[in-house]
Amino acid sequence: MAPSSAVGLDRREMKGGLPFLHASTYFHLVPVRSSATERMAKSDSSRGRAARTKLLEAAIRVFAASGFRGATTRRIAEVAGVNEVTLFRLFRSKEALLREAARHYASHGAQPVLPERPVRPLEEVTAWCARQLEYLRRSRSLIRKCMAEASEHPEMAHCMRHAPSLARMELESYAEKLNLRREARLSRNQVKVACSMLMSVLFADAMGRDVMPSMYPRPVARAPRAYAEAFLRLMGLWDEVGDGGPLRSRSNAADLVTS
Repeated sequence: MAPSSAVGLDRREMKGGLPFLHASTYFHLVPVRSSATERMAKSDSSRGRAARTKLLEAAIRVFAASGFRGATTRRIAEVAGVNEVTLFRLFRSKEALLREAARHYASHGAQPVLPERPVRPLEEVTAWCARQLEYLRRSRSLIRKCMAEASEHPEMAHCMRHAPSLARMELESYAEKLNLRREARLSRNQVKVACSMLMSVLFADAMGRDVMPSMYPRPVARAPRAYAEAFLRLMGLWDEVGDGGPLRSRSNAADLVTS
């Protein structure tokens, strides 16, 4: 062992043959990070987050265009403008990157727009339908690709269910509150069926309008209100629709959806 003088101690400061360090001496021995070092660490962390976001966004674009096989790590890195080595350092594998990219995209889906308490149902449901249609149309290529590769890569389809599941729960919660306005209320299952029908027609419109345009309301800008009106009629809320008038008598509204 080095002599005690190496750390500025005399033999009276030795305990059991080992040097006894005063607290003040100890703190002088501990390395202190400089402000310049901390700034460099923060800069590296910021660049890492930026590279991660670029890779996630590029991975979704490449997957939507080329599918799982075509979404090579080299191609993703090129689109992101990031070194391929950085890709593997951050995500380890293409599979991990694509799973995380799908979750990232799904978490930034259509944001809730329905209020906690229904006030103007026709306006509120119309705005909600418009937001959902915009999100689904923007995601059309990605959703189609996930559906086409669902049997081989089910994890991608699973990630893409996140945003629609949140939208369905939001709609059902809102519809339950609307149902309280009825004198003859629908059953809980009937409300769920009405919500499922609205969700289904929005999905069909977003995925199929470019292939079979005559099947859906025209012009396109009219579709959200048309779907909202149909949904409110299905819920038996004729007065909320305005001048459209009832399709059936109020007493038979519940017959439109069966338990």
